[in-house]
Amino acid sequence: MAMADNVFDEKWHSWSAVAAVRVEPSTPEAPAMPELTPRQCLSDADITYQPSALAIKASPKYTVWLHNHLVGEAAGQVAAEKIAAQLRSLLQSGTLQPSQLTPLVGPDFIGVAHGGEILFVVDETLQPHPEVPAAVTAVQWVNNLRHALNEEPMALAQVQMVLNGLAETSETLYGTASWYGPYFHGRQTANGEIFDENELTAAHKTLPFNTRLKVTNRMNGRSVVVRINDRGPYIGQRSLDLSKAAARCLGSTQDGVVPYEAVILESVPPTERGEFTTAQLTLD
Repeated sequence: MAMADNVFDEKWHSWSAVAAVRVEPSTPEAPAMPELTPRQCLSDADITYQPSALAIKASPKYTVWLHNHLVGEAAGQVAAEKIAAQLRSLLQSGTLQPSQLTPLVGPDFIGVAHGGEILFVVDETLQPHPEVPAAVTAVQWVNNLRHALNEEPMALAQVQMVLNGLAETSETLYGTASWYGPYFHGRQTANGEIFDENELTAAHKTLPFNTRLKVTNRMNGRSVVVRINDRGPYIGQRSLDLSKAAARCLGSTQDGVVPYEAVILESVPPTERGEFTTAQLTLD
């Protein structure tokens, strides 16, 4: 009897995994995809790869659902079913860990990964429009999947670090941060660039130019990655001057001056496509 119960449990787990994921033709009544973090908070992602603009052929669109949550749309049923099959396999094996769903960036591809193993590549079949960056699409799929599995979406700084190939070091700074914007917008920064208040940059008195910092507003816990391209601030005890966009992402534009924690980041080698099998690159 025990053996029969085990067989039944296995079959039920398999049926449950299949039922949890479904593919449907897109309809005008389908709910809109949830919006990402405002684009200005992702503008510093140095992503150069874009899927080939094969003009999003006339293939009919299909939506992928997980636990009745819309997670994405693909051009063509084959592409949608491949993604669904990957998700069902993870569910059936019991190895799906929502917190391990992340974008994966390589030198010539962007995909969605689980625990470092790629699930699918973002190609032209997944692009809602040729002008939408592949990185944005990957983040949207990841956060929609996390939402469907009752997991918190990736935080802004976490997304920036993944897309830029950055990792935290053991060097951490503390102090107070202010922000600057309109009056300096369009002027030259200390490293020769033109200051743009809408970019995620910051000024520091001594850190090398182009240093990347994960800055956290200690008053609300919100974080953002910024790049040092200017010198300052030179008022009081302030030690970091954020661009207006960075301050907005930290929720500090109204406070003006906030206590911060800043972790110095370093570059990590990009994931090579050759590290994966052809089967893993399901949409390539």
